[in-house]
Amino acid sequence: MRLAEESLTNEVRQHFKVEIERKIFDAAVQGFDSEDNPLRLNNFAFAMRELGRIWLEHLAPKEQIRQCEWFVQNTKLREKDGVTRAQRAKFAVQGPLHDDFVRDKLDIDVDKTVKEYTKLIDRLSDFGHDIEKSFDLPPAEAEQEAMDALETFDRLATLISERHESLLSEAADEAKEVLTDELFSQVQSELDILSTHSTVEGVHLESLTIISLDSKRILFESDGCVDVRLQYGSDADVARDDGAVSHDSYPLDCKFEADTERPLEISIVSGSLRINTDSFYDDGED
Repeated sequence: MRLAEESLTNEVRQHFKVEIERKIFDAAVQGFDSEDNPLRLNNFAFAMRELGRIWLEHLAPKEQIRQCEWFVQNTKLREKDGVTRAQRAKFAVQGPLHDDFVRDKLDIDVDKTVKEYTKLIDRLSDFGHDIEKSFDLPPAEAEQEAMDALETFDRLATLISERHESLLSEAADEAKEVLTDELFSQVQSELDILSTHSTVEGVHLESLTIISLDSKRILFESDGCVDVRLQYGSDADVARDDGAVSHDSYPLDCKFEADTERPLEISIVSGSLRINTDSFYDDGED
């Protein structure tokens, strides 16, 4: 078996977004496939353990963690300004969002994910740890150990990424509930030009995603559509059939922002609201 040709190897490689991580991983796989090296499993296992550390450090930088409202300095660490592995795992899932928002509004238990992650990283550390027992193992045993190490890394990386995406999705859904009023008045002013009396009948956000999140600000991106009633002439004109009324729907996209401390106090990013009214001006000719 060649580890480089296994589908699981490629799946694990997809978790690495930083070039140095991919280079270390590729070198570790190449080293394991050198069957004449009796230390190939030990070297591979060591590289995977170190990749687990490096990957999490890139995902959760110390400087950003220390800016979080929930960060508490652990005084037992060797580095006075250090952070724990559990704090890195928490940041990788939750980012700088406040604990009360994540716990009470989103009803998400991040601590549970951190414990699951810790168990997996401890298991990853066990592979090839005893150099005497893992030295020059028979090929079949060495290959099984390497595959188990890959599977463990894949599980822990998938755990963090899926829980992070799920939390962001929940946060966006919560924000979506409070955006209608904010959008309504802005959309109304954008559409007044289309008729004598333009009335917004509904604003529908089809998607809302968090595209940026730091200790100060959350940035959202959305798209959807607006339903509008277009009246030409006064109510009296319409009653006499001298006016007209039509209904239409136009696509829109917009960016919103909120303070990380108050993620549901959301405002429209100035100049970001765009309503595509091309169909209003389309005369139907090519």
